[in-house]
Amino acid sequence: MKFQLLTVAAALFVASATALPAAQTDSHGLIPDTDDFVDDGTIELIEARATVANDAVDNFNFTADFDFALDRILAEIDEIPDEVLEKGDEALHQWLVAHGNRAGNEKLKRDDASEAENLSILERGELAARASIWKIAKCVAAIVQLLGTTAVPAAKLLRIKKYIKALGGAKKAVKLLLGATTKAERLKAGGQALVSLASELLGISTVKKNCF
Repeated sequence: MKFQLLTVAAALFVASATALPAAQTDSHGLIPDTDDFVDDGTIELIEARATVANDAVDNFNFTADFDFALDRILAEIDEIPDEVLEKGDEALHQWLVAHGNRAGNEKLKRDDASEAENLSILERGELAARASIWKIAKCVAAIVQLLGTTAVPAAKLLRIKKYIKALGGAKKAVKLLLGATTKAERLKAGGQALVSLASELLGISTVKKNCF
């Protein structure tokens, strides 16, 4: 099953996880997305309003470590039919479950940063020494597991699909994201569509939690 394979891949990046308590029933136990974008019923290539600091988003560097994660998540989003997304979040959830992108009633897991409190001084020192690698690993894992763990609104995914299309497809979009490290470079390489795509991805709750 595709979801199980992605979970195994993500486990290679994240060392520990704890069960996630049940969320609101309409989120199917998923971590609700907290992006403050208000959907006005239109889909335009406008700058995404992510809830993380603008400078952090603008200068976030998708290094080569993100190649697999970005390729996977953009391809998965691009595969979701527009008509499904246009029907709303419940239709999206059912489609993702039916196509193996998301578990049905299984308990979901996420990182628990509090576990670091139980580590020895030596273990904390080792983690500090590998902080940069660890942060990238958590961020990559969050992107890989995105559709399976987070209740991302259908409207947001529809916007992301529009940006992917405007950039020439998922493969081209990934190449552009990996090649541009600042907002200025993204504007030059792919225009506002590339800037908005990066902002949308980085503004999703689980990505924001693990990448900043």
